[in-house]
Amino acid sequence: MRGYLTTAVLVGLAALCVISAASPSSSAREIRVPEDAPTLQRAIGRASPGDTIVLAAGTYPGGVLVPPEKHDLTIRGVDRASVVLDGAARRKNGIVVHADGVSVLNLSAHDFTKNALYWDGADRFRASYVTVWNVGEYGVYVEDGEHGRVDDAYVSGAARAAYYVGECRPCDATIANVVARLSAIGYSGTNATGVEIRDSAWDRNGAGIVPNTYANEALPPQEHATIMRNTVTRSGRAAVPIKTALAGFIGIGIAIAGGNRNLVAANRVTGSERYGIAVFPTARFVDFSGGPEPGPPWRPRGNTVWLNTVNGSGRADLALAAGVGRGNCFTRNRAARSAPRDLPRPTCAGPSSTGDALVAEELARPVRVMVAETIRRRNPPSYTTMPVPPAQPSMPSG
Repeated sequence: MRGYLTTAVLVGLAALCVISAASPSSSAREIRVPEDAPTLQRAIGRASPGDTIVLAAGTYPGGVLVPPEKHDLTIRGVDRASVVLDGAARRKNGIVVHADGVSVLNLSAHDFTKNALYWDGADRFRASYVTVWNVGEYGVYVEDGEHGRVDDAYVSGAARAAYYVGECRPCDATIANVVARLSAIGYSGTNATGVEIRDSAWDRNGAGIVPNTYANEALPPQEHATIMRNTVTRSGRAAVPIKTALAGFIGIGIAIAGGNRNLVAANRVTGSERYGIAVFPTARFVDFSGGPEPGPPWRPRGNTVWLNTVNGSGRADLALAAGVGRGNCFTRNRAARSAPRDLPRPTCAGPSSTGDALVAEELARPVRVMVAETIRRRNPPSYTTMPVPPAQPSMPSG
């Protein structure tokens, strides 16, 4: 019995040591840049889990890396407008995070050739009160990260997408109270399961909100997004930078591209160049080889489009393509035109429409064909020519 108790105690102590090693330090501190460390990268090197790095007003070059062992850090600017990461149109990324539990708060970033803020395989992420403009790929980019949020952010002039949370199952992520403006895509999430996108403004992007499925990335298909109470205006109506395989969907306000069991509810979508809200299949892979399409398409099923107000769309306010799966439901929406015409008639308890052949012909073509046509027709501007956004509110103190 004594030996058993001794073993149990030792096992318990070992478990406590593991927990302690994985948990933030109880003696968390603030590290000020440049007072305590001359650069943000040096401050990260000095930091322990649980610490907060505070950036003074000024311009910083970016190109910063948070390695996996530097988990549970907060990087916070003293003022959103006056703490600025400047990529000078030659540095790739502002901040790249490989560690869990890292928050980036209350700062601005612009003119990076790839991404402003990038979480790569990092869970428990947070980006709040950040402003991003003129980036060659993504504004806020979360790839293979679960359990996080992006809120009170503003991104304009992103050549791929203003916001991306994807390749996660379950994502357990929220994007709320954000603005996406004059970007190729407002939100893109490839193979993202369980993302909530709500209470946000998507203005004059190429396409507004586009959860999508492709087998090039991990964890297909995309499923269970909640897209609710957003305002999506004039998608496809402005010149935007374009460097995305989703270019063929420009002109759509909200697109369910090959995904399943998504809820699109209580959104207001106005003035889309082509379609207000559209549900359609996607190719199995994004393929630019020019050969035959590899494998069957992803056929969306079980999606619900409910209580939305959609108007002013160039071709149809509501659209369901032929070739979709079963159980896609459009009900109690306020919209003038739909494709097919009988789309509003079924209820969610009844049969679904079979979809419109012309919508499928337009949106379910090979990716390479749609991208080439879009680039040729639109002749997009460089991301570096987009306007500087207006000042945004800083993070409340306390």
